Amino acid sequence: MKKSFALFILTFVLIIICGVFQASSSEAMSSTIYYQMAQKYKDTINPFAAMVQSAHETGYWTSRLWALGYNGAGLKADRKWRSTGRPCISKHSTESANGRYHTKHSYFRKYGSPKEFFMDYAAKIKRDYPLCVRNRDNIWGYLAGLYRGRIGKWATDHKYYEKLSDKVMKLAPEIYSDRWKDELLKDYKTAKNSSQLEGWQIDIIEKNLTTAGVLR
Repeated sequence: MKKSFALFILTFVLIIICGVFQASSSEAMSSTIYYQMAQKYKDTINPFAAMVQSAHETGYWTSRLWALGYNGAGLKADRKWRSTGRPCISKHSTESANGRYHTKHSYFRKYGSPKEFFMDYAAKIKRDYPLCVRNRDNIWGYLAGLYRGRIGKWATDHKYYEKLSDKVMKLAPEIYSDRWKDELLKDYKTAKNSSQLEGWQIDIIEKNLTTAGVLR
């Protein structure tokens, strides 16, 4: 009887420990933690923009891609990646074509740690998105750079910039505290005056800034 009870207690404790471990590995990531990690690569990326992009791509780090492979930005595993035997995750993804959404089967890169992901993400930005690197100190310019890559834009989603801009407005207070409005306005003026933004991007930004009382 005592052995059975002891075995029950041990099993119960193991279940709790495993549950805590799984929760900590998949749920511990937050916007502030991700931002702090991204700071290590600020010579190439904009940490705040990278965090905003990741929050969108992973559903605030709850997605299967993040839980299984620390893929924080929806990086695809192309044929070259797969042919070398590097790990990937196979799943259906939502794509956009001609303003319409559809589902397709895709392969995504799988990483062994957040650090491994950040290194690959920063390398891709440096290699394929030079405008992002040039605007690594400007949130709006960096996001615009995702549309002017060496081999095209980052995502097929025709509302990608709009969705990222919405996330900027939501997450800025967490990162910049009381000065978030000043930071977003400063970056907007700089990006607009240096002709880094397209007209439709300006419209999206100004709508969000006006709604938040940043622009009057």
